[in-house]
Amino acid sequence: MASVLIKNLPDELHRELKQRAERHHRSLNKELIAIIETAVHRPERAELPAPVRLRKPLTQQMLDEAREEGRA
Repeated sequence: MASVLIKNLPDELHRELKQRAERHHRSLNKELIAIIETAVHRPERAELPAPVRLRKPLTQQMLDEAREEGRA
């Protein structure tokens, strides 16, 4: 297995990570692996489509009408 060295980790962050590991009953190393796995495999990190460019800005009236259509 590969190893990673984290340089210049702030003391406060190190303390917080150790506390988090204790709360989850894990070693610091296993807690860091869990954090990294979650960050890498989160579905919301998938590629998102480009934002839609509107011809004119949305108005409150347009939002209200869309809400009403969604309830029908």
